[in-house]
Amino acid sequence: LSMTIADFGWNGICCSYGDGYYRIIVDGMVQKYGGDFGRTETTQIGDCNLNACASDESMVRVQLLTDYRGSETTWELKSRDNILLQDGPFPNFIFQLYTKEICVSKSACLSMTIADTGRNGICCTNGKGSYKIFIDGVEQKSGGEFESSETTQIGDCDSNGCASDESMVRVQLLTDYRGSETTWELKSRDNILLQDGPFPNFIFQLYTKEI
Repeated sequence: LSMTIADFGWNGICCSYGDGYYRIIVDGMVQKYGGDFGRTETTQIGDCNLNACASDESMVRVQLLTDYRGSETTWELKSRDNILLQDGPFPNFIFQLYTKEICVSKSACLSMTIADTGRNGICCTNGKGSYKIFIDGVEQKSGGEFESSETTQIGDCDSNGCASDESMVRVQLLTDYRGSETTWELKSRDNILLQDGPFPNFIFQLYTKEI
């Protein structure tokens, strides 16, 4: 388990405005006692070393600390065309840590795209938001300063997964504000191999498909 406490005033619950505190108790035993922090504090409790993945899998964890404009922020984790995890938009005016995780094949190549409709990332115009990506507890990427979107590849991405007599074709599209007006298709003669769109409006987001 993880417990996150947040304070809008950026000064915790002790000791600027009194001696506030919090406790986490498991089976009568105090696991955590605190109150003196800044914006947020996160504590893990329980058996957190066991990732519950199979021996041929890895645990991927995405953590996001929102800025004041959480409603502008979304993210998704993909394996080729399959969305494995996604989150957002988030509430405004609260600095809060959100976490999602999933077990994936150790040979998987993944891409994580974070988007901000305000076109100013999640740091530092509206507060110091950030995001982190972990594989089996090891940090692969951290960030927050971008514009409309940022995409990161993680995992086993050296191999494109194609046969020796094949090539990998990847199409990337960054939408404008009128994404609903846009579609595309990739054809081999009369056969449609890939297609995408229309897309959401009012969000600059990078979309990727490959074959």
